[in-house]
Amino acid sequence: MVKKLLWSSSLLLIILGCCLQASAQANAGDFGYLNKLEGTWTMRTKHGAVMEAWVKRNDSTWTGKTWRVAAGDTALQQSVELVRRGADVYFIPSYTGHETFAPIRLRVRVLKAIGFVAEDLKNDFPQKVTYRFSSEKMLEARVQGTRDGTVEEYIFKYSK
Repeated sequence: MVKKLLWSSSLLLIILGCCLQASAQANAGDFGYLNKLEGTWTMRTKHGAVMEAWVKRNDSTWTGKTWRVAAGDTALQQSVELVRRGADVYFIPSYTGHETFAPIRLRVRVLKAIGFVAEDLKNDFPQKVTYRFSSEKMLEARVQGTRDGTVEEYIFKYSK
C-alpha cells in the first residue's frame, strides 16, 4: 500500500512539474502581448529622466531605444530588439559604448499579458531582464547580472 501511494505521489509530482514547466515557457504565438510596449516610457530621476521608446517594425520584430536625458543633453544608452524566430522569442540589447563581438541574446522564457522575462544565465551582464506592466500606463523594467564579479540590478519604473 505504501509503495503504491509513493508511486502515485511521485507520478503526480512529475506530471505537475512538467505542466508547470510548460506553462512557464514563452509561446511565440503570444508575441501580440508585446503591443503594450508601443510608445515612449519615461522615468523621472533627480538629475533628469530615462526614456525608453518602442516601435513595432513588423509581425516578428519590436525595436526599442533607451536615452538618458540630463540638463538638456540626450545620450543614447542602448538599442534593443525583441524578435520572434520560429518558436522562440529573443531580447537582444546593444549597449552604446560597449559593443561586443557576439550579440547578446536573452531567450524570452515567460511571455504573458503582464510582461515577460528574458534570460541567458551563461551571459555575464545582463543575465536576466524582466518587464512587468502594472497597468496600461505603468511599466517596471529590471536588469540583472554579474559584472566583474559583482552582482548588479537596475530597476526602471516607467510611466506613459
